[in-house]
Amino acid sequence: MINLIYILIFLILIFVAYLGLKAVSYGIKAKQKNKPDKKFKKKNITSELLNLNNLYKTGAITKEEFKKAKKKILNN
Repeated sequence: MINLIYILIFLILIFVAYLGLKAVSYGIKAKQKNKPDKKFKKKNITSELLNLNNLYKTGAITKEEFKKAKKKILNN
């Protein structure tokens, strides 16, 4: 009788481990699927630089602020 209990506990642990591995697998797949595309990032950088340039041209930011912000955008 005790051996049967141990066998059931062992089977339950195997099932729980299976569910855990399956969940991790789904999580990894979802994370890979949701990675930002490099093309999208380049477009984002371009739009940020255009926006920054417009701010500089309109006088909303100084030349020093423009240079610092431009460097920050290009380094990311």
